[in-house]
Amino acid sequence: MNSRQLLLRLLLKAVWVRKDRSLTALISVAVVATIATAALTIYSDLEGKLSHEFRGFGANVIVTKQQSSPLTPDDLSRIDAIAGVKRLVVPVAYAVAASRGGAKVVIGGADLEKLVQMNSSWSITGWSATGKATQAIVGSRAAEILPEGSSINISVGGRTKQFAASPVFHSGSDEDSRIYMNMADFTQLSGIQPSTALVRVEGRPLEIQNAITQLSAALPDAEAKPVRQITQAQTSVVGKTRSLVLASSAVVVVLIMLCMVATFTSSVLERRKDFAVMKALGASNRTVNSLFAAEAALLALSGSIVGYILVCGIAFGIGKVNFEAAILPQPVLLLPVLLGSVVLALLASTAPLRLLQQIQPAGILRGE
Repeated sequence: MNSRQLLLRLLLKAVWVRKDRSLTALISVAVVATIATAALTIYSDLEGKLSHEFRGFGANVIVTKQQSSPLTPDDLSRIDAIAGVKRLVVPVAYAVAASRGGAKVVIGGADLEKLVQMNSSWSITGWSATGKATQAIVGSRAAEILPEGSSINISVGGRTKQFAASPVFHSGSDEDSRIYMNMADFTQLSGIQPSTALVRVEGRPLEIQNAITQLSAALPDAEAKPVRQITQAQTSVVGKTRSLVLASSAVVVVLIMLCMVATFTSSVLERRKDFAVMKALGASNRTVNSLFAAEAALLALSGSIVGYILVCGIAFGIGKVNFEAAILPQPVLLLPVLLGSVVLALLASTAPLRLLQQIQPAGILRGE
């Protein structure tokens, strides 16, 4: 039996004989590995998942032509190209109209199906799945000032348009005071062409800002600006969530490290006679310390592998519950978690190693 086989046998025997202490240390390391891997997995994919969740809150960029000149097909194609593959662009136009009762109301023209798709967080009553048969949608506050009836009459500049009873939406914003109709009907009624484009750029805040810079350069006669409520909320939520994940993980790691220190210290105190015999037989402090550190490293490797396997299911469940999309395990995190667990175990064994160095074989064997 060579020295490596002997060392491995000693390590396994030491772990097996004191199963309770070894199991406590193994569970401690597994918890640390689970928390660390889950935090890193969620942390690395958090911004992408939250960006996906923010899609339902409407446009995050608004492009407006100067002097209210209409957007040309070339302008829209440039916006489409810059906004990216997962973009959604909705040209809109606005005008002030009068209802049948004389109340003033803001009307907008847009592709209603795309508008509702962009604002999937809206609560809409009476909206069909396709929206193709719908002539207009009415904001909840606008519906309150319109006269009761089975149809809606809107007048702009002497021209009047009548709509059948339309779906009512609730957005929780100023949009509730508006009426949106199909662009063709809006242009026929008001004679106004769209000069504004609502753009949803899917991505992180930095990617959104880069898209705004490119839009400003590609459309010098237009103004591209972010929707501050959306971009700032996205940045704030990402920052606070990351801070919370890191802070909670740090607290758990510190507590588990204290548990590991206590476990390793108890192990040294219980095995004082074993270590004293080893020293009496000629083992140096370095040899004894190396053997104990190897035991800690072996437990750390085993616990981190168990923790990584557990976190694959935990992260998957967190993604399904919170984001309705799975957070897949990242194999690239396995090596950092293994190394980190070993480092934490070695740090936790620092105090017990000092106790080992203070063991005097003669006194321990005499029962002192």
